[in-house]
Amino acid sequence: MEYRLKRTRQLQDFLKFSQEHKEKSTMKDMGEKAGALLKKPASELSASQKRGRGITDMFTKAYDPNSCVVWHSLFMPTEIFQAMDIVPFTAEMAAAGIAGAGISRVLVERGESYTQCMDSCSFATCSAGAMLEHLFPEPDFIVTTSQLCDTAMKLARFSAQITGRKEFFIDVPFGGVVMNPDQYRDAVDYVAKQLKSMVKFIEQETGRKLDEDRLYEVMQRSNEAREWFLKAMELRKNNYPLVRGTQMLDYSVVLLNIWGTDAAVDIFKSLYEEMQAACAKGGISKGIHRIVWIHLRPYYDNTIINYIEKERGAYLVHEMSNWIFWDAFDPADPYRSLARKMLSNPAYSPVEVQFGIYEKHGKLFNVDGMIGFTHKGCRHLYSSIHMCAEHLEDVTPWLVIDGDCIDPRAYSFPLVKTRIDAFFDMLDMKKERME
Repeated sequence: MEYRLKRTRQLQDFLKFSQEHKEKSTMKDMGEKAGALLKKPASELSASQKRGRGITDMFTKAYDPNSCVVWHSLFMPTEIFQAMDIVPFTAEMAAAGIAGAGISRVLVERGESYTQCMDSCSFATCSAGAMLEHLFPEPDFIVTTSQLCDTAMKLARFSAQITGRKEFFIDVPFGGVVMNPDQYRDAVDYVAKQLKSMVKFIEQETGRKLDEDRLYEVMQRSNEAREWFLKAMELRKNNYPLVRGTQMLDYSVVLLNIWGTDAAVDIFKSLYEEMQAACAKGGISKGIHRIVWIHLRPYYDNTIINYIEKERGAYLVHEMSNWIFWDAFDPADPYRSLARKMLSNPAYSPVEVQFGIYEKHGKLFNVDGMIGFTHKGCRHLYSSIHMCAEHLEDVTPWLVIDGDCIDPRAYSFPLVKTRIDAFFDMLDMKKERME
């Protein structure tokens, strides 16, 4: 496994690249941020810092020559990997970190120079740029699924070509949440069978054997972490704002690859305890307006959220990327449990499903408005958010912000600010009339 020896140099190159190409007015230097978190005792860390440390630790392990590493697509459950001591690495979420470090522009442009495409998802294009620069850790194998992102399969195939590693593909049927019982049962069996085949593939590629007892424990930990997070979200429904929106958007638990770990349990338990304490103090702010945020955020800049919360006095009380849409696992039936989770993703379903979901969550969190940030390269959510805003405009006020999560070239805060101000001016007038 000589390819693993490249990882040490790849990490050094990554950190050097981030120093040489970092743009101004972005978040703290990636290496500095990671080092500060790793030095602090766990007892001194907030839940958000623990989350950052957990992700940083996972990221660092992926560059360890002794680690077994899988590159996997978004929405691929990581419990089986955790049970086999395999480090999960998601190129698209690494791209989010790259944007936060202020180096996404140059890597998006590098990816575009290869793909000759400027309207593809910048998560994938940035990842392709990083792969072409050999900044990501060499994987032992690659796993991808048909959900949710259209670019996932193409990026996985490109990854296999770049690295020379083998890829395993899992086909997830579309629209699991609207299937009739017979269709759903067959779909669960179909995906579960593929997950079992994936385990055999991993065992052949790595020489590791899956310990079913260990998988049982990992599934239990996922359930425990899920319960703590649900308890935290429950506190946000009928209380004043308890936490900053930027912090919660950085959780985006539907994308996290630390599910099944002790760290996930500790992080979400700490988050619940912090929210309990904030609740006892009457929240962090009274908040003029309660907002649900749909999709992700621009990772290279916090100005939008900061302006909404600090200048306009509105607070995010729920984020759809933090919605636990899957049921608790049955640890005794892990493959079917994971299959059900994969089939339950509402974004991988007809848009009519999302109409009902957004209307329901608006009522659950007693919101004054919805804000959808549409990532221009997302073929699923860019159009569906616009459709939902139009369909639900008589139910809840909507603001749709077109932008890009990774590519700063597609962003202009002065233009966005004008639309934000108009939206909140309208909410202010509506509230005054009601009072």
